[in-house]
Amino acid sequence: MRMIRAQITVEYLLLSAIALALITFSVFALARIKDSSEKAYDAIAFRSSATDLGNAMDEACALGNGNSRVVALKRVIDAEGGLTAGGARYALMRDSVSNLTMLKTAFCDIAGAAGLVGKTEVRNENGVISFLSVSS
Repeated sequence: MRMIRAQITVEYLLLSAIALALITFSVFALARIKDSSEKAYDAIAFRSSATDLGNAMDEACALGNGNSRVVALKRVIDAEGGLTAGGARYALMRDSVSNLTMLKTAFCDIAGAAGLVGKTEVRNENGVISFLSVSS
C-alpha cells in the first residue's frame, strides 16, 4: 500500500513539474509577444504623427507667408531641416523615445524644434516653417 502511495506522489510531483514548466514557457512567450506589439504600436503611432506633421509643413509652405496649420501629434517628435549635398531641402522627424526617424522632402526651410506633442501649430514665417505647441 505504501508503494502505491509513493508512486502516486512521484507521478503527481512529475505532472506538477511539467505543468509549471509549461506555464513558465507560456509567460515568457506572452512577454515577448507584448514587447513586439508595443514596438509595432510605437512605430505606427510615430509614422502617423510624422506623416501628419509633414503634410502640415507642406500645406503651410504651399499657402505662403503667414499661413499656418494645426496638427494633433500622438507621439513626441523632434523636427529639423537641412540641405542634401545636391542642395535639396529635407525635413527629418525623430522620435527620441523609440529612436525612429522619418525623412521627407521639404519645400521650405525648417526651423528645428524639439518635443512637439499634442496640438502643434505649423506656421510659415517668410518661407521658414516654425512650430508652436498649442496644447499637450
